Amino acid sequence: MTASALRGLEPLSSPLEEQQLRALNQALTGLSPVQLAWVSGYLAGVGGLAPPAAADAQQAVPTLTVLYGSQTGNARRVAESLGQKAAGRGLAAQVVSMGDYKPRELVRERFVLIVLSTQGEGEPPESARELHGFVLGKRAPDLSELRYAVLGLGDSSYEHFCRAAQELDRRLSELGAQRVLPRECCDVDFEGPADAWAGRALDKAAELVPTKSADVLTLPGVHLVPLNRHDRDNPYPAALIERRCLTTDDAVGDVRHLAFAVDPHQMRYTPGDALGVWFRNDPALVEQVLRATGLDADAVVTLGEDALSLVDALLERLELTQLHPTVAHAWSQLSGDRRLKDLAADKARLRAYAAQHQPIDLLTEFPGRPEPADLASALRALQPRLYSIASSQAELEDEVHLTVSVVRFHAHGRDHLGGASGFLAERLAEDATTGVYVTENPEFRLPEDGATPIIMVGAGTGVAPYRAFLQQRAAGGATGPNWLVLGNRHFRRDFLYQLDWQAWRKAGLLHRASLAFSRDGADKVYVQQRLREQAADVYRWLAEGAHLYVCGAIAMGQAVHQALLDVAAQGGGLNAEAAREFVDGLRGAGRYHRDLY
Repeated sequence: MTASALRGLEPLSSPLEEQQLRALNQALTGLSPVQLAWVSGYLAGVGGLAPPAAADAQQAVPTLTVLYGSQTGNARRVAESLGQKAAGRGLAAQVVSMGDYKPRELVRERFVLIVLSTQGEGEPPESARELHGFVLGKRAPDLSELRYAVLGLGDSSYEHFCRAAQELDRRLSELGAQRVLPRECCDVDFEGPADAWAGRALDKAAELVPTKSADVLTLPGVHLVPLNRHDRDNPYPAALIERRCLTTDDAVGDVRHLAFAVDPHQMRYTPGDALGVWFRNDPALVEQVLRATGLDADAVVTLGEDALSLVDALLERLELTQLHPTVAHAWSQLSGDRRLKDLAADKARLRAYAAQHQPIDLLTEFPGRPEPADLASALRALQPRLYSIASSQAELEDEVHLTVSVVRFHAHGRDHLGGASGFLAERLAEDATTGVYVTENPEFRLPEDGATPIIMVGAGTGVAPYRAFLQQRAAGGATGPNWLVLGNRHFRRDFLYQLDWQAWRKAGLLHRASLAFSRDGADKVYVQQRLREQAADVYRWLAEGAHLYVCGAIAMGQAVHQALLDVAAQGGGLNAEAAREFVDGLRGAGRYHRDLY
């Protein structure tokens, strides 16, 4: 079904149908014949029609399975690229999210490539928890017939770098599976190493998997029909149309609401998704880096296949506000400073130093005179920042909203400003554009049944997705009760989106609100305390089928998790083991959703 095929259809009876057809045509653009056949069979099944003959493609059992566990979309991109490269080599393959894969199917597999990211304190992504837990658990089967390889994505600035992938790789081997490649652990700049690993993995696959087809069969649940044509490598130019403060001038933090205009035919998102934002570094900071290193702004450096001036590289391509331990380690060699070399030799101290400094602090504290190419090589590639989307297209189809906390602090003798947050708050002019893309978060979704109760727990900017949730529920006429548990510092200074919550409360959409402002009294009160205080009601809501959402910092998420165990014990009268089983049951049933950062 292509654009030309669609032209012969009967005229549509309404603008809505025309819009739906345009969306369908856009979604089908670029799909392979096998993918189009799958879509045809799927739609026929949905419509109650007999599947066409081409549905035989569905029945073909691929011999290569690519499993991915992704939190921010990077592992998914790598896995889907692997599938396309397999197709290019004539290998039949299926690409499946771990969240859509039945763990016991592993015993039937013969060759599996696994791409797994690590989040938080060495944990697997939410979508990978069930499969990861099954493989590491006591009920995991003998897997001696399985050949496999594991690619881990992580960030070495964290202590438990790629731990989820390491654990899975080790356990698969213990279960008898045969590792065909050493595990690869990729750092923040994962593209090059991941691409090289993919080549080696597919070389092995070509030896072990018979050639069957030149197409990839992407299974249901893996977004066979992409909603967006824009990604981090091809971002959408969104124009800033609104920027306003959500906090008072005397607040400790500076939080901004931003609205961008988007074309709904080119960009679609779902409440719970995140928006990736590209940005330019602060010219004043670039000038400081040039002064600290004594380098010529017009010196030419090469990044990948591009030759550009050093000043342009520093403005647009290199990371200047987040210091990674590998950058400090590389600078220790370039500067030759003995103090820094001693620091770099201690990984724990180096991680702590990197977490508390920006690259400009490093360059001035440990001076050096590198060549332009050496500085460009030492610095990391600029990475987009992800922000929870604070709006629903069901209410505002042509806009996307963000809630951005501006990183601003004074340390080490100078003022510091966040890269993306400073760009969005101060340097991006109204009506100017910046590149954005949607990162889907299928593990943080509203229940399909609008009558299902939800409890939304968030602190600080962690309330952003709940604004989108309530917009969506209001537009869809959802009848399920909504309970918001919101935390911040001060009621008067930091009550983010106060008027929105009050309006929804008055309209009867927000049935319950529990507020925790930690610095308004002598005793600090946090969201986890509010949950414990109302343990009986929280437990009753959950026992009756409510979904629980937690969004915010990792430490807050851990505190809320412990509070949930206490809620089950206090509100449900359960012992410690039964309380853990209750909370684990919520997660296993897909009713406990977390989005932590």
